[in-house]
Amino acid sequence: MSRPPFSRPRRFASILKEVRRKEPWGRRLARNFVFRIWPRAVGEGISRAARPVFVKNDCLYVEVADSSWLHELEFRKQDLLARINEHMEDSRIDEIRFKLSNSGIAFDYDGEDGESASSSRVATPISPDDNAAIEDAITDVGDQQLRRAAEKLIRHIRTHGNARL
Repeated sequence: MSRPPFSRPRRFASILKEVRRKEPWGRRLARNFVFRIWPRAVGEGISRAARPVFVKNDCLYVEVADSSWLHELEFRKQDLLARINEHMEDSRIDEIRFKLSNSGIAFDYDGEDGESASSSRVATPISPDDNAAIEDAITDVGDQQLRRAAEKLIRHIRTHGNARL
């Protein structure tokens, strides 16, 4: 009996993209990508005055620092929606709803991944036990490129936590 020919291996990124598109949790993950791209999509000024809070049914809920910004963002809603969707990878935001923040303070983002300075984590060195656990976790991965990528991802999560992914 002859074996069918092997199909060409697929890139890991394309597999993840397909999973994000098909699985309910993947679609939620794709919608929540807006939190990472927010400062880059809307600009530094707006990202200091407003921050995304949650996404529900393709509607992005945004908390705004003060009423003048609230009116400005309502006026610019369609432009912001277009700019956000330009940066989204596997999903779209169909609506934005703005709400005045209870605190009335400006929001300070640390970088373009949208992580606030107050929530940033300090890198934790990887211990010898961690190294052994990482090696054990990837030992069955046969493809060397995938193995290196998995190791890099695990080391990043272990060092920085998953907040920066």
